[in-house]
Amino acid sequence: MSIVRPRDGDRVLWIRFSAFGDVLQSAASACAFKRAYPGVRLTFLTRSEYGDILGKQPYIDDLLFWNVRKSPWDFFRLLRSIRGRYQWLISLHRGGAAALTALFSKAPIRLGYNSGMQFAYTTTHWEYLDALGVDFTSRPEPAIFAAEEDLERARSLLAPLPPRRLLAIIGASKPQKFWPVAHWIEFLRPLAAGGWGIVLNGHGPREAETAGAIEEALRSPSVLNLVGRTPFPLMAAVARSCTAAVGNDTGPLHLAALTGTPTLGFFGVTDAWEMNFRMPWFREVRVSCPLAGCRNYACPQDCLADITPDRALAAFGELEALYHLDREQVQTYNQIN
Repeated sequence: MSIVRPRDGDRVLWIRFSAFGDVLQSAASACAFKRAYPGVRLTFLTRSEYGDILGKQPYIDDLLFWNVRKSPWDFFRLLRSIRGRYQWLISLHRGGAAALTALFSKAPIRLGYNSGMQFAYTTTHWEYLDALGVDFTSRPEPAIFAAEEDLERARSLLAPLPPRRLLAIIGASKPQKFWPVAHWIEFLRPLAAGGWGIVLNGHGPREAETAGAIEEALRSPSVLNLVGRTPFPLMAAVARSCTAAVGNDTGPLHLAALTGTPTLGFFGVTDAWEMNFRMPWFREVRVSCPLAGCRNYACPQDCLADITPDRALAAFGELEALYHLDREQVQTYNQIN
């Protein structure tokens, strides 16, 4: 395979349409690429709902939007805007829409993977980026950043809480990823009693119901319910302003970890390493089921219930013991950058 390296001024189209956590992880990969080749101009193609947070990332120069499901015919509008304009196309989206975009883009170098349309790409992204020396899956440094105005708003929201603040990510996109409400209550109760401020994060009716149950059970002024109140840029700022984060495998867990906040995740149907939770400040609690990581969302078992509050508290205690070292490393990085 003949290797062509990006040159200053080359235009790169980076593609990931969904979902929130995957878009953030793809942005982290774009960050690694831009660190290796800072002279390129990187355009991120995604859905419009992710524009606010991606637009605040310093390594993304431009944004393009296409909501594949809601506006499929916008493909022709998109094609007119990209055709022949990019030297590089790098897709971390495996769907057919990304492959079609690559096929008709006329980009000389098209990197990606699609099991039925691999001919749309010149080669896979992992092969080529590996040959370039770009490690696009490791996460040694924070890759999602919050703007100062959002950080100011986050500080204002969190001001009534104790100095140690835990971001509790209580939502999930799939029922199999929800940690039981009763577990959340028994996990958070001793932390609130021990001086932690609890920030409840999520959106949607199920998360609102869960947050209400937690508030009712704990009845503590140290609990702040932000469910449905934080658009993505503010959510990043809140995560960055918290001492630690804990939660289910969902987009906001990716967000918290990628901002550099020490994070503990509960995993059952998915695998943390496979989902690119590879930050040195991340720790995982995994269910004991031998099929953990199966991605079987039709499984009737409530597998996350296997992670008891006591087990979660023990894992959080380990994270807390390691916290100062990890946080010091992250803060040093942020000061440099």
